[in-house]
Amino acid sequence: RIFDSMDNQDVVSCSSLIVGYAQSGFGEEALTLFKEMKSSGIEPNHVTFVGVLTACSHVRMVEEGLKMYAIMETEYGIAPTKEHCSCMVDLLARAGHLTEAEKFIDEMKLEPDVVVWKTLLSACRTQGNVDLAQKAAENILRIDPCNSTAHVLLCGMHASAGNWEDAAFLRSSMKKHDVKKVPGQSWIEVEDKVHVFFAEDVVHPERDDIYTVLHNV
Repeated sequence: RIFDSMDNQDVVSCSSLIVGYAQSGFGEEALTLFKEMKSSGIEPNHVTFVGVLTACSHVRMVEEGLKMYAIMETEYGIAPTKEHCSCMVDLLARAGHLTEAEKFIDEMKLEPDVVVWKTLLSACRTQGNVDLAQKAAENILRIDPCNSTAHVLLCGMHASAGNWEDAAFLRSSMKKHDVKKVPGQSWIEVEDKVHVFFAEDVVHPERDDIYTVLHNV
């Protein structure tokens, strides 16, 4: 309502609302506003396209997102930033196109940062692609060896896939690099003895018996 009441709507106000729509999950509204913005002669800027690409990702409009990414530079002379690239990786990966997302990263003119690789890693976790998750995590840890997210997510994926040795190695790596964040921890008291275990624990000495019981529940 405040936006509609403004006498002088400009690129800043339009872009702010587009980003707000996109981040709140209102992709269609964000794209509609972008079209209205163009029709009224307001030139989009780099922030505008962050919102537009995010909107395309949320509504799974892959082709539209690819088109917007292309015209951003060809029609408006806006060079892609790492933020735009992260949006594109999210767009492709969220729609299930993990191979295309990987290719996009490999062909980026800019050096992929932690955010770009985390975006891919998160999608790999959702879709259960352990091999590509390994690549994403390795690149995150190459840039930031103490990154807790990469350690925890990849460790959990290996555990879910039954790759106990790989998961245990990652847990050891977390200790080696003094990574503080660990998965949820639980305690249970049985016959006056307290047992401590973690979510998807792969190093507990009785892990095989524990998972056998859980499997039969």
